[in-house]
Amino acid sequence: MKREVEIMGSILYSLDDFHREVEQLLSFPHYYDRSMDALWECLTHYIDPNIRINWINHEMSRKQMGNDFERVVSLLQSAAADIYEFEFVLN
Repeated sequence: MKREVEIMGSILYSLDDFHREVEQLLSFPHYYDRSMDALWECLTHYIDPNIRINWINHEMSRKQMGNDFERVVSLLQSAAADIYEFEFVLN
């Protein structure tokens, strides 16, 4: 069964907010340094790939995070394209 995780867009105002939220939701290791490289590494090598990430109210995050939102979405979409079991959805 696929694990589902929801990222609540209404509480994300910055890239650091995103990293804190995803670190907690996905139980990243203590050495996660909240960088885009570390995010990629954890998504592709650390977590169980049988997961679906739903970004709820993503439009709020888009407004609040600016260009960082697009960078994060691009990385998550790339991970979903590279890893068969991993899913990422904007809601």
